[in-house]
Amino acid sequence: MKIATARAVIGALALLLLCPGPAVAKDMLVISDIHFDPTANKALVDRLAEAEPAQWAAIFATDNTRMSTYGEDTNWKLLSATLAAVKDQPKPDFVLVPGDFLVHRFRTRFDAAATDHSDAAFRAFTAKTMRFIAAELESAFPETPILPVLGNNDSDCGDYALRPGGAFLSDTTAIVMGLIGPDAEAASRQSWQALGNYVVVNPAVKDHLIAVINSNYFSPNYKNACGASSDGNPAQATLAWLRRVLSEAEAAQRKVWLAYHIPPGIDAFATARHGACPITPVSLFAEPYAREFHALMERYRATITASFAGHLHLDGFRLLSDGGRAFGFVLVTPAVSPIFGQNPAFRRVALAEDGTIADQSVYYLANLPAAVSGAAPQWRLEMSFDATWGLPRVDRGSLEELYRRIGGDEATRDRWLDIYAVQGPTRASLSSNATIYRCTAGGDRAADFAHCSCAGAAR
Repeated sequence: MKIATARAVIGALALLLLCPGPAVAKDMLVISDIHFDPTANKALVDRLAEAEPAQWAAIFATDNTRMSTYGEDTNWKLLSATLAAVKDQPKPDFVLVPGDFLVHRFRTRFDAAATDHSDAAFRAFTAKTMRFIAAELESAFPETPILPVLGNNDSDCGDYALRPGGAFLSDTTAIVMGLIGPDAEAASRQSWQALGNYVVVNPAVKDHLIAVINSNYFSPNYKNACGASSDGNPAQATLAWLRRVLSEAEAAQRKVWLAYHIPPGIDAFATARHGACPITPVSLFAEPYAREFHALMERYRATITASFAGHLHLDGFRLLSDGGRAFGFVLVTPAVSPIFGQNPAFRRVALAEDGTIADQSVYYLANLPAAVSGAAPQWRLEMSFDATWGLPRVDRGSLEELYRRIGGDEATRDRWLDIYAVQGPTRASLSSNATIYRCTAGGDRAADFAHCSCAGAAR
């Protein structure tokens, strides 16, 4: 009996060591700013335009050009290498794509390569490109919900120029609903066709919701270039839609994640051009939308538990705060496209049983220059939040602590800037503007940024 008891105790201890508890239950994978360029090899464009998206991979297989490098968007070689890397990962519970599926200056590139570059031909080619990317994602993640978000380049009308209720939203409705899967209800279809928004049950945490917001309407660069005044104000319509979603969730006592492409707050890159103090911050959201969005986030701070964005191409976070008091946060996922000098990357987010974020990790293409020259792509774990910063969860408190450390310790700030640049060559340009980049992480309001950047960065 003593031997049996000892064996039982040893077995129980082994189980405890192997299974230390229910901390991490689910996870998601985040791929942002793909910026796929089907015109990278101009010689293939007419063939692609004539073919169905199911034939595109075979056409791309005839392309002997190199992989995309720094300063370029994602060609087929880089896209296929990225999808091969994520397929090597454990299967996630769902995938989030925070926008910018399409290449920068898509119409200009198409016009320079296609024999027929009429408006109708470009619309058809844009829809085919979206169908092709969707099919490649579905192939990489079979029977997995994929939640797409619209980026400012995702349009058949131009950058920051999506028409609400227009052709692009109509052309992509079936694509998006197919990616979402069975949870794509009629309300999601309607809100997508109208504005490019939708809300679904969180595939990993069934008592939570995910609201996908077309934040491109909030940008000062947005223009309804292909629309008419009768389309109304899509930014105000989106805010009204979001207000209803959050109000209904609060009444039902359900938590909500937000996903959008452009995050709120200050554009560090544009602001850094202004030089010495006093600095005039360049906001990513125009007024009054920045103020109204901030008010919604603060009003529903107990309902919104996390937000996810892209757009900046770098690996960052943003605290939502009022007068230096944080009440929320945004995780900004780095890009696949290396156009701004960071390495291609994707993020995994580990979730606890209650839907909070237990950890997050970034994987990146560590040998891009060698891969461009023909070497096999090498994807590596760049960082995990817990191991890198010694902070147990990714929540407002941990991010506030990290923000303080970045401001108070040079070694921590340097490490953070390395990660921010995803170990890419753009890192060299960040040091001279480190205060600006750090202060954009501390809050989303211009007044708080101005105080941080010009009245003591360690605040």
